[in-house]
Amino acid sequence: MVEEAMPRTPEEFNNYVAQELRAGDKRMDEIVKTVSAIQLEQASAKVLLAENTETIKEIKTDTADMLEVFESWKGAMRVMEMIGKLAKPMGYIVGLGASVGAFWAAMKSGVSPK
Repeated sequence: MVEEAMPRTPEEFNNYVAQELRAGDKRMDEIVKTVSAIQLEQASAKVLLAENTETIKEIKTDTADMLEVFESWKGAMRVMEMIGKLAKPMGYIVGLGASVGAFWAAMKSGVSPK
């Protein structure tokens, strides 16, 4: 830091004070510009935040609808699984019934076993 000599005359003092005031004004102008830029960025961030919030709400709604569809499909798959579990024993029962019916028809028509 360079030290300047203290002003010796009233005119030098007035020049020194004026110079310091101009330097202070420049610093204040820079601070005001910085604060203004920050305020603009904050305002645009608020707009983006509002848009993001709206988008998230839409996604939440869409996701809820999709979840509802998946839940209904889950129930349908459970029903299909139960039908599948019943199909094998029902096949045996139907096969047995068909065999008994064929045997009965053969006996009634007089076909002898080979």
